[in-house]
Amino acid sequence: MPRVTTEVLQAIRRSKKPSSKADIVRSTGFSLVTVTEHVETLVRSNLVIEVDMGPSTGGRRPRLLSFNAEAGYIVAVDLETTHVQVGIVDLNCSILASKASDIDVASGPKAVLEHIKEMVFCLLKENEIETSLIKGIGMGVPGPVEYSTGLPASLPIMPGWDRYPIRQFFAQHFQCPCYIDNNVYTMALGERTVELASEIDNLVFLKIGNGIGAGIICNGQIYRGSAECAGDVGHINIGHDVLCYCGNRGCLEAIAGGRAMVRRAEQIARDGQSKILAEILLVKGKLTSGDVKRAVLESDPVVVEMVRECGVLIGNVLANLINFFNPSLVCIGGGFSQIGDLLLASIRQAIYHRSLPLATRNLLIQQSSLGEKAGVIGAAVLTVDEIINDSLKKTASGIFSFY
Repeated sequence: MPRVTTEVLQAIRRSKKPSSKADIVRSTGFSLVTVTEHVETLVRSNLVIEVDMGPSTGGRRPRLLSFNAEAGYIVAVDLETTHVQVGIVDLNCSILASKASDIDVASGPKAVLEHIKEMVFCLLKENEIETSLIKGIGMGVPGPVEYSTGLPASLPIMPGWDRYPIRQFFAQHFQCPCYIDNNVYTMALGERTVELASEIDNLVFLKIGNGIGAGIICNGQIYRGSAECAGDVGHINIGHDVLCYCGNRGCLEAIAGGRAMVRRAEQIARDGQSKILAEILLVKGKLTSGDVKRAVLESDPVVVEMVRECGVLIGNVLANLINFFNPSLVCIGGGFSQIGDLLLASIRQAIYHRSLPLATRNLLIQQSSLGEKAGVIGAAVLTVDEIINDSLKKTASGIFSFY
């Protein structure tokens, strides 16, 4: 019973417009009797509401049903190594309000989570939302997570975070479930939500942030692997001798990740190879991805070549993944993907050059549709899906316990 109710609810929730029972029958394959039974359950639970009457097809006009996105709110958090974005999101995963802030994960989990908590309470106060209306918290973190327990794994760039009880921290302030995942996985979930109309069930979301990672959607589900760390393409060896923070040499992100690009750009500036970057470095004392993007837009030849080289290296690694996994879509996201079309074009060029023709025949390679919102929306998608599934597992009658 609960599984059928979930599928009926998801069909209504993911529809781009109000649905009749006949629409739900077509999308789920269930009989009209079954759909009617579970729709009534959902209407009683207030997760589905009647919004209008549809046109008659010869008999009575059908009731049109819609997911009740106002039944509560989700707190969605996208944590990166140097900044964080927090959103208040409705149950349709539309962002109602958000805040961003610079942050340093190396300052430790307690300081970072306290800062995030204050951002959340500020958003709730500004938008006059009671904490009792928060039905779930979703958070993406920049590294591996044991998803079943919500505990982050150890990373050199995140001292003190290894197996830190993030769920318990939020439980002190909110009476709702909390879900923690690797933020490249949440970004992939967010992107797939946007792409649902295309029925894309196999995709790779490549995040180019300070590091490089991939979120893999396989047959419509996030693929985490046996140790829940699948997609760590940033540490694939590409044959150079640069030392990576992981202790190995040759890692992709040690030369083509965002942190590495900025480091190389600063060296270019110090060597006097880029007048633009040298002037910025002199004034600011350090460079950012925005400075690299400015140099690319102003056609600085040395910086353009560096970005093109990074794109080719990333594309070569992706080509191997495409040959192996054969996705329908490759999305490029993360903060450093915003450097410009040059990076995406270089990635595309390498993929088409290195991948087998059969694997790229119908392959889409594009910039993330959600941009910087991908992590927040994805964390909300994860949370809403989990709340619905958990509620049905706990309630034998199939009535959702959102209240």
